[in-house]
Amino acid sequence: MIKHSDQLLVGAARGAASHGKTVQTFTASLRRICEFRGCRLLDVGCGDGTFTRQFAEHYAEVHGIDVQDRYLRAFQESVSRDERFAIHNMSASQMSFPDAYFDTIITIEAFEHIPDIEAAARECARVLRPGGELVITVPNRLFPFENHGIKIGGWQRHGRIPLLPWIPSLHDRWALARVFTVRDLDTLFGQHALSRRDVRYLWPTFEHRGNRFQKYLRPLFPLMRQLEESPVRMFGTSIVAKYVRS
Repeated sequence: MIKHSDQLLVGAARGAASHGKTVQTFTASLRRICEFRGCRLLDVGCGDGTFTRQFAEHYAEVHGIDVQDRYLRAFQESVSRDERFAIHNMSASQMSFPDAYFDTIITIEAFEHIPDIEAAARECARVLRPGGELVITVPNRLFPFENHGIKIGGWQRHGRIPLLPWIPSLHDRWALARVFTVRDLDTLFGQHALSRRDVRYLWPTFEHRGNRFQKYLRPLFPLMRQLEESPVRMFGTSIVAKYVRS
């Protein structure tokens, strides 16, 4: 797994306006493994709050943390009339919340961009109450494309790079974001008393920028949803997993 944190690409928010099917697909998959009810919800890597708002309905208190001010400002403006929301510029690796504070934590396509994921995992476990649920999505190492791009010396290329995730020694050296296996996640969170209770996989939605062929592939969207329930589902773009704090 990538160790050179100085090379990690900063993540970008996915707004419902430009990524409507992506938001719907992720939201539906997460709802299949978590009820999203409780007193307090935390979104780690919340961006502009697109996903936070999707899951906030049944919580009395909703927090979002990120380190990109422009997205946080947009999030704050979108929920300015809802007193349940608190938006913070805060590192996932050093949170200021009390121990055992949250019932649910979500982190959607964020951990691949966090420089110190060991500290972030430890902090998630610390602020999650016993019995609380952590729901995470991350890029899947078994998917045959690197989706964020690469950097080799001073040369950089964004977009999809075929087969690179299947060559870990090169991916971990060149890629601009991490990829994970389910075992990686189990190891990362298991050492902090978080046990996996469910796992699913997501296949492409063909809404991401940087690939000129996306528009030609969009008719395959229904097929991608079928593959998420098929015997080859584990080769999808993203892992969706739920962990429970003991």
